[in-house]
Amino acid sequence: MEQAVGMPAASAVDAATELLGLLLTAYGTHAALGLWVHRLLTVHDEWLRTVPADTVEVLAGGDAFDAWVRKRTDGLLDGMSVPLAPDTLLVLATVLTVRTQWREPFLDGSLGIEDGPWADRQFAWLHRWTEDRDRLAVYETEHGQVTVLSVDGVSDITVDLVLGEPDVPAGTVLAAAIAAPDAGGTCPCRLGSQLTVADAPGLRMVSNDARTMPRLSVSVPRFTVSRVHDLLTYGEVFGLRSVARADRQRLPRMSDTPLAVGRACQELTASFTAEGFVAAVSTRFEIALAGGGPSEWRDDVAVEFDRPFGFVVRHRPTGLVLLAGWVTEPDPPLPVREFSRGGDDDF
Repeated sequence: MEQAVGMPAASAVDAATELLGLLLTAYGTHAALGLWVHRLLTVHDEWLRTVPADTVEVLAGGDAFDAWVRKRTDGLLDGMSVPLAPDTLLVLATVLTVRTQWREPFLDGSLGIEDGPWADRQFAWLHRWTEDRDRLAVYETEHGQVTVLSVDGVSDITVDLVLGEPDVPAGTVLAAAIAAPDAGGTCPCRLGSQLTVADAPGLRMVSNDARTMPRLSVSVPRFTVSRVHDLLTYGEVFGLRSVARADRQRLPRMSDTPLAVGRACQELTASFTAEGFVAAVSTRFEIALAGGGPSEWRDDVAVEFDRPFGFVVRHRPTGLVLLAGWVTEPDPPLPVREFSRGGDDDF
């Protein structure tokens, strides 16, 4: 996991907290962290102190989690498509939303495609012309040329549109496009103002009046994508493979109860329109029992006040009864992320 994150475990918690704070205050983004703990699971206080106090709730089914996702993404995501596993003891989840309007809006229109995988198909297309030709860059990477168009929003958000060579896998193209701008000069780059021939992915030449300023013509399909990912399928990439093995305790700092990651899911939606860009992603990790299986649970005494009950308040040093009452009608369900309890009390 240290290799996947790229930093030592000792500093990862502080870095994650700092990142969450940045996303909370950045213009155009919002992020949230949530933790749900089963009432039968005892979690170490030391570990709980690494999580913001107002993020911890009792795990009581998936409805509260779905409501949290809807609230935190402003309805962009309606909970999670994959329900919680019945043996889940702890859920750790994050959400992130991004919203921005373009500095220069696109125009809705159409475009005829003559060849390739989209030949003879109809899509909604967006068009724009700009004199800032250097919003376009072509990088020479080890996997071929990668074309990157940067579209700026009015908030602190930029959306890069990326195109690679036809035979290069999507993940490889994206990785190259992410790394290329930060390669420190080791990845040759040509900006749009330096391009005179259409010799890179997605480029074509168009004729314009020579008396006008040089312009960059942009055409991009309007899109909305929605996906659900099983992150354990790519466990090596995210450093999850070892902590998902349930043969023994994998998360000792969380609890004395042997735990392992039982499921890791991510759901996202993103829309690119003429006016702007909006996206939301929810990531959840379900922690389940590891090691000895359910037979290792011990039966302890529990008490539930599931009918009218009374209470007495005493001054402990003197034994003085300060007040007493009887609860006949408990409060309605509390809003998400609140813990206080009360009732319709008679004094």
